[in-house]
Amino acid sequence: MLLWRLSGEDFAQVFDGGYGLLYDGRWNTVGHALTYCATSPSLCVLEKLVHIQDPELMPPQVMVRYEVPDDLAMETIEVTSLPPGWRLDETLTQQHGDRWHEAKTAPLLRVPSATVPLDGAPDRNVLINHRHPQTAGIRLLSIEPFDLDIRLF
Repeated sequence: MLLWRLSGEDFAQVFDGGYGLLYDGRWNTVGHALTYCATSPSLCVLEKLVHIQDPELMPPQVMVRYEVPDDLAMETIEVTSLPPGWRLDETLTQQHGDRWHEAKTAPLLRVPSATVPLDGAPDRNVLINHRHPQTAGIRLLSIEPFDLDIRLF
């Protein structure tokens, strides 16, 4: 399986979950070593766009591609298992992600995108738990410069 991450150029080679250690995310609170990826570059772009307030201030971006062994365990949270209004209550999704991270039951957690919350959608976000020993099997394949199309702004 391939996973993708749109990243600032300076952090592209960093693969330690440091962002989750320092910042809250939709599926984690501070102190959880997670890397957020997506199953497609398109979803990476969309997920980045919802956080951009001023594109002029964005550092150069790169698209990072990872190869995940096919036999790596992955848990899934389906959009249908979440209560109505889950997109507006990050504490709910953070609790899910934090429990998964701390339990170390699987190195990957596939979750619905809050920007495209459709049951059966082929594009999903995937969290990588850097505290799980099997995460070491994930391999960085490529880093490519990536400029967001200015028509998106």
